[in-house]
Amino acid sequence: MISEKLRRIFCGNCNCGGENMYRIYSTLIEMVAAAVFIIPIWCIYNKLYFRSWKITFLYMIFGFYLTAVLALVGFPNIISLKVELTVNIIPFVYMINDFTNACLNVLLFVPFGFFLPVLWKKFRNAKKLFTAGFAMTSFIEIAQIFTGRTTDIDDIITNIAGTLIGYLIAYWYTGVFTRRIVKNSKKNDFYIICASVIFIMFFLQPFISSLLWEMIL
Repeated sequence: MISEKLRRIFCGNCNCGGENMYRIYSTLIEMVAAAVFIIPIWCIYNKLYFRSWKITFLYMIFGFYLTAVLALVGFPNIISLKVELTVNIIPFVYMINDFTNACLNVLLFVPFGFFLPVLWKKFRNAKKLFTAGFAMTSFIEIAQIFTGRTTDIDDIITNIAGTLIGYLIAYWYTGVFTRRIVKNSKKNDFYIICASVIFIMFFLQPFISSLLWEMIL
């Protein structure tokens, strides 16, 4: 695959810092490819549904964050589907062995827990936010069956932990959700954004991404 060429450029024969550089660079490419669709589609949504450029801009930031998450976890796409069922249902074993990766998984979902209560009143309830975090990370782990990656209970645990940490930060930052929050957003906007990002990343973005990789390499 094209991305494997870039991995070899950054990593060479080592497994250290080059791997992290590869992941950052690769994620940026995937986000640029997704932006080709997210920006115009969000502008259409603003005209037809959101009807606020301020809210649309914040939703766009959240959409790009979701794009980065899906790119980092290796979300499947229509070009490179492959089914390989590898599941770890024993918690904490691999988390202890790879503590750094566990911490990164926590950090990955901190913005998720922060954005949701700031943008939508519905998720200012901790129980509903927990449910949203569990649903999102479970969806990602199930989707990894189609990428050849391991579906891991540890990832679900760490992602939910990150979601709850993000919620606590938002709780403090907004003064118990009394300031610095979006007050007139619609509860269905969250589902529209998530569905749109997933559709773009699965069906549309891979074709632009492939063109970008070809140009770079």
